[in-house]
Amino acid sequence: ALTAGLISWLALGMSRRMVVYFAMHPPHYSSPIAQNIAITLKTLLVGLAFLATFSSGFVALGLTLLFLRSLFTRQGADPA
Repeated sequence: ALTAGLISWLALGMSRRMVVYFAMHPPHYSSPIAQNIAITLKTLLVGLAFLATFSSGFVALGLTLLFLRSLFTRQGADPA
């Protein structure tokens, strides 16, 4: 859970930096096709960065909840 949380925190920082960088440096191409490709690539990269952030965040949350559940369940209890 700690490792997934750390990865999520690092991915969030990278996502924020990507958003700021792309906001400060928009693509400027004379060709409309090149402009569309650049915007599509930018959107894809930012989307993948935030997908990594939230995916690892949900994994960290799930592992934390699993850890907490294992603390409060009895070890010798019969499941039936």
